[in-house]
Amino acid sequence: MSTLDTMTPLISSPWLDADGKPLSVRSLPGLRPEVMKALECAYPGIMSPALKDLLSACCGLADTDLGHIDFTGCCFPEEPCTVFNPCLTLAIDDTGRRWIAELGAGDLPGPVWCVFPDPEVAVYVSDDLATFLSTLRDHARRGQTLTWLQELTATARAVWSHRRTLAVRPHSVNRFDREIRGWLSSLPADAYVYDLRTRSRARGWPYGVAGPTGRLYRCGRLPVFAVAGSPSEGWRVGHPRTTSPIHPVAHLAAGIRFPNAAAPSEVRRCA
Repeated sequence: MSTLDTMTPLISSPWLDADGKPLSVRSLPGLRPEVMKALECAYPGIMSPALKDLLSACCGLADTDLGHIDFTGCCFPEEPCTVFNPCLTLAIDDTGRRWIAELGAGDLPGPVWCVFPDPEVAVYVSDDLATFLSTLRDHARRGQTLTWLQELTATARAVWSHRRTLAVRPHSVNRFDREIRGWLSSLPADAYVYDLRTRSRARGWPYGVAGPTGRLYRCGRLPVFAVAGSPSEGWRVGHPRTTSPIHPVAHLAAGIRFPNAAAPSEVRRCA
């Protein structure tokens, strides 16, 4: 099955609720050839044929529980955490969470991350764009998007709460790990390493642990990250504050208290 075949049910078929009634989600039209050419100039060498096929058929989704989802990378600000680049900012919901998909690793953008502004944690969401959309559709169909967002928020807060114990120093990492040992030796002495290669329920890393002056590193395209700089500010920060509610679904998860603790009407064209 081709990549477009995998995506077709997600972008061309109506999203239905548990009673079979259509949800508000709708697909946006594909890009014109001249716009596609401009995108190739913006992302030289990393737009796969599969992604081009997808963008020719559909450039995004409107009116999801997260707001509008953009497949082009043109409708939202560029991701400020440069260790994720090149990537597409798929959506920024009304709580400020950034939903991004990396480019270049496979036919479809991915993996997909949810980058929280508060706490400053990036949470691994899915392996690729198709899996992300399928997950979002399935939760919307069952009316469980809020529960899913609450779980992601809980994960972000857990990672932040355990930011000390999740961090390892480069010199304490297994030197027989050939995949990363050369990279480890290049890190500064004050670096803290977060290895996300093993799947776990709390799969995320606190990119803000060293404060605004922290330096971020990544081992190639592996989910292995490091933060360098004085961690004192990040270590002292307590539980995150909540944000003001705006979106009818996405904002609610940000305001949930745990024991430990406005988009355009159409995705605009690039031309």
